[in-house]
Amino acid sequence: MGSVMIIGGGAAGMAAAVAAAMCGDRVTVLERMDRVGKKILATGNGRCNLMNTGELRYPGGSTLAENVLNRFGAPEQTRFWELLGLRIRQEEGGRVYPISGAATTVLDTLRQAMRLLGVETVTGVHVQQLQRSRKGWVVQADRVYTTDRVIVAGGGCAQPKLGSDGSAYGLLTSLGHSLSPLKPALTQIITETAPIRGLSGIRVRCDVSLTAAHGGEKVRQRGELLFADYGVTGVCVMQCARWAAPGDVVHINLARAMGFEGAEDLAAELITRRRTWGDDMTQLELLTGLCVPKLAIALMRAAGLDKVSERSAALLSERRIRQIAALAADFCLQVTGVKGFDSAQVTAGGVSCDEFDPATLESRIARGVHAAGEVLDVDGDCGGYNLMFAFGSGVLAGLNGRSFPW
Repeated sequence: MGSVMIIGGGAAGMAAAVAAAMCGDRVTVLERMDRVGKKILATGNGRCNLMNTGELRYPGGSTLAENVLNRFGAPEQTRFWELLGLRIRQEEGGRVYPISGAATTVLDTLRQAMRLLGVETVTGVHVQQLQRSRKGWVVQADRVYTTDRVIVAGGGCAQPKLGSDGSAYGLLTSLGHSLSPLKPALTQIITETAPIRGLSGIRVRCDVSLTAAHGGEKVRQRGELLFADYGVTGVCVMQCARWAAPGDVVHINLARAMGFEGAEDLAAELITRRRTWGDDMTQLELLTGLCVPKLAIALMRAAGLDKVSERSAALLSERRIRQIAALAADFCLQVTGVKGFDSAQVTAGGVSCDEFDPATLESRIARGVHAAGEVLDVDGDCGGYNLMFAFGSGVLAGLNGRSFPW
């Protein structure tokens, strides 16, 4: 038993507080915002996707994430929530949610556990510095705190309005830790807008890939894409964003969204339609039943066609139809940037994972200091992976090598 000061009252910090208090530690949580857990309420569209029971998917910091979650992953976290009284259920794709369907239930469960275990919570606190003392650590904030151990769980830079302002990085770098470059991940991609004029709000299920400006595929995803005034979004797009840079190209397979494997299958269908009904339908109507009219207009426009709602489909040559099909199978948008940290769900980059013991998340540089959650250089895909790492790393930091008191 000892004293533990936790900096940050988000998912990782609250999990760490519960675990440490269950082991008998005196725990204080210092939170910059006016209440703890604000970011939890925004996860999973307000439903709080707690974790994922499928294969681990961490584009950033995969080694540390796997080491942490092999120790305290989905099975252990399920027991953790059951112990706290939270009922959960698994849905499509291995996603796990509270059975209530409300993120507030998760936050209420954690806050109740902290209260019952005697965890002290201090809000509106900005921590400025950590200093080693003869007996442990001194936490410099609006007042001075002394403690045996410190757990830094202040989050990254994503969603600063919910408490992640990036200040936690400085606490660790001042102790000698290294920091990899920070950038938004799981965010929207900004593209050229002329090709998608009029498409805002239209959703399609399709294949999406991202290629570098000078060639070479970076990543490929499949899922629902949403066109917007600024570019594209949707889970499949957001999972490409961590790799996106100006000059890259987003490739969208709209032929698959129409139910075809590729350009050849779609072209064959359109040629048959023109042959059968070409004299009686417009060029725009050639795509009726395959996509919404606005998307058909965008494809025709990309092919250099105009007045498609007036001109006969019979006027289209086979070469032109194959061009339309090819554009549908590879609808290209040049990337101009990505949305910033205000829109991002998570931060890519952070404090070096190699500098922390995966069993306890204790610093190898500053003994008695631990890190948990997004402040570390770990980022996962959509689907509960980031919260799962936050909870898992938080609990291990709180336990500090002790067995969890099931």
